[in-house]
Amino acid sequence: MPKTNDYELPVTQDKRSRLKWFGIAVLSAIVAIAATLCFFHIQNEEAELTIRLEKQQKLLATSRQESIKNWLQTMAEQGDRLINADLFRLFASEVNLLGDNIGSLYAEEATQADDSTLAQQLPMMRNLLDEFSSYAGFSGGRIINRFGQTYIATNANTSALTQQQLDLIHRVLRKPDVYFSPVYTSNNGLTFDMFLPIYPPEFEGDNAKPISVLMLSKLISGKITEIISASPLAEQGNTTHLIQKKETMLQDILPWQPDGLVAINASFGAVSGEVLPFAIRSNLGKSEKAYSYGLKIPNIDWWVVEEIDYDLARAELNSTIQTTIIIAVLTIGAFTLIMVLLWWLLVSQDNKKVADNFRQLAMTIKEQKMFLDSINNTIPDYIALKDQDGAYQYVNPSFASAVGRSVEEMKGLDDTAVFGYATANRLASSDELVNMSEQPINITETIFLQSKRYVMQISKAPFFEADGTVSGIVSVFRDITAAVEAEEQRKLTEQQTIAALATTIEHIDPYLGGHTRMLEALSIELARSMNMTEAEISTIEAAANLSQIGKLFVPRDILLKPGALTPEEKQEIEKHATHAQKVLGNIDFGLPVVETVVQMNEKMDGSGYPDQLAGDDIIPPAKLLGLTNTFCALIRPRAYRPALSVDKSLDILRDMEKFYDPEMFAALERLLTTRFGEKFMEEVTAA
Repeated sequence: MPKTNDYELPVTQDKRSRLKWFGIAVLSAIVAIAATLCFFHIQNEEAELTIRLEKQQKLLATSRQESIKNWLQTMAEQGDRLINADLFRLFASEVNLLGDNIGSLYAEEATQADDSTLAQQLPMMRNLLDEFSSYAGFSGGRIINRFGQTYIATNANTSALTQQQLDLIHRVLRKPDVYFSPVYTSNNGLTFDMFLPIYPPEFEGDNAKPISVLMLSKLISGKITEIISASPLAEQGNTTHLIQKKETMLQDILPWQPDGLVAINASFGAVSGEVLPFAIRSNLGKSEKAYSYGLKIPNIDWWVVEEIDYDLARAELNSTIQTTIIIAVLTIGAFTLIMVLLWWLLVSQDNKKVADNFRQLAMTIKEQKMFLDSINNTIPDYIALKDQDGAYQYVNPSFASAVGRSVEEMKGLDDTAVFGYATANRLASSDELVNMSEQPINITETIFLQSKRYVMQISKAPFFEADGTVSGIVSVFRDITAAVEAEEQRKLTEQQTIAALATTIEHIDPYLGGHTRMLEALSIELARSMNMTEAEISTIEAAANLSQIGKLFVPRDILLKPGALTPEEKQEIEKHATHAQKVLGNIDFGLPVVETVVQMNEKMDGSGYPDQLAGDDIIPPAKLLGLTNTFCALIRPRAYRPALSVDKSLDILRDMEKFYDPEMFAALERLLTTRFGEKFMEEVTAA
């Protein structure tokens, strides 16, 4: 027996050792296989994401490119109908015979019969061009001879051609085709020019040379906004950009921005050729990464660029990677647990102990389930699951409590029963989007629960069955009412502070009483009549209330002096613009309010103060406020004169036409003839 025992013990230990190393080898193999499968699965998912994004962006970019090409082609066809008219070709051919001496066209009496005929035809040709431009929706047009001289234009005050326009004219004459200029900012918004060759009546074949060039200007802010607006086919975070190359600089065309053109960060890289390949680049104007793809527009240095934020595009992939890693870890853990249990069964004959271990494991699982349930039941966010018919199958206690029902009562109800008809309709549209795309979305909605208003950030995601079909929608409601109300209160406080400052300012000068309110009302209405942006209108509203703040620092004896001011006193008053800049300079309005307050005293001819800015160097809100401020000052009494009539004030402004934007002055005259203008003048007369 001792021999037997001595023999059986080594055998048992050797068997256990072999089983241990076998288990380690199996577990190592499982780890290696799991890691390999994870790697290839993640690589495959990333490749599928890249292919899907590339296909989507190519589809969107091609669609946008086609829209722009059709739009440009339509404009070119409109221009062709004009320049293909025999009357225009014949007239251009006869003007071409004059060479670079076209002065006889504008002389009242011509020395030669042919020149006289051309001079007599000129008004008719100008009218035809003007009628065509108005009918076809162009803001202006002109015809230029081969020497770069304009001999027909829709505007009598046509400005000189820029060097860029002359270069494009020479390009048309050298290589005949339709060309378009880069977009530039005009008084009315974003504009670009189209150039078309005009041939003589007898031209034939491809070797014909143009004798003149038709240049048409087009306002394009609205059209560009329409073209690059969000597509329903695009993923969340996908944006469309229309960029242009102007000389060596890339610009993002953004009609809703104050300047309309925004320089693109150099980190985006160079743009050339017909295609901007699909790749990961910097966001336009930012330093973050994005997936982007672009196509060039023929005959113009424009590229349609589709881009989607890198993090948003990869959100689902990152979730998949996390899920894959978790599954792999759980799989390895499960196999590890199995190996441990097998080892335990092989090395132990104590079934009771094994049973106790299983019971303990079951208790652990139950405790974990109870722990997870307790988290779900105490989480403050509202969690719900709806089936395909829109009926709630599960809600957490927070949601049920907010609705005023129990969890059991909520089961089977739909959105109409919970939120009401109007809110249910809005939520239904987002449900349809989730079902169609099978992708999660985020929305913000205002809802009412038990007659109380909530602003909710709602995340919706499809609920998949084991076979991959969508059987419902999981919704998570997060209450952001406090944050929204805090922002609204901040804005209200800011408006009240500005109003209080305006009242304080008016108290220093009795003649300023009511001036600020009159200036604010007239300026805002004039800005709206000119279709200025909401950002510009908000800027004008704040600047009008703060426009006189600098006068707090001007001596009262000068402000209230009844007689004419000396040059020194006038110079002292003009310092109010500098005072305003010092007072307001450190306040972040989020808008160019300070610039508007300071620049509203500048004049279009450069004779204003404090910096003698001129023309387009003055921002539009400041131009408008400068005009309305002068008008309101004229129709209000001052220490040195009584109030002037509206008609007299307009006459004075006409005499000062070089100081103010002519389009804004014309808009002011039109506004005063409207119902608002009549009511405004009645209030002025009553005051």
